[in-house]
Amino acid sequence: GPFWGQNIVAYGPGDSRLDHTPQEHIRVAEYMHAIDVLELVLGELALQGETTQ
Repeated sequence: GPFWGQNIVAYGPGDSRLDHTPQEHIRVAEYMHAIDVLELVLGELALQGETTQ
C-alpha cells in the first residue's frame, strides 16, 4: 500500500506470529473459514462499487 500511497487491509488464516517460520501452519477449517470471509467481504465491496458508479 505505501508504495502507491494507499491504505491496505491484510487478512488470512493462521497465526501471523508464525509467518515464515518452520512452525507456520493452518488448519483446513481455518482455511475454509477465511475463504468464506473473503467471499463475503469482496461481495460487499463489489456491491458498494456498483452503487457509487
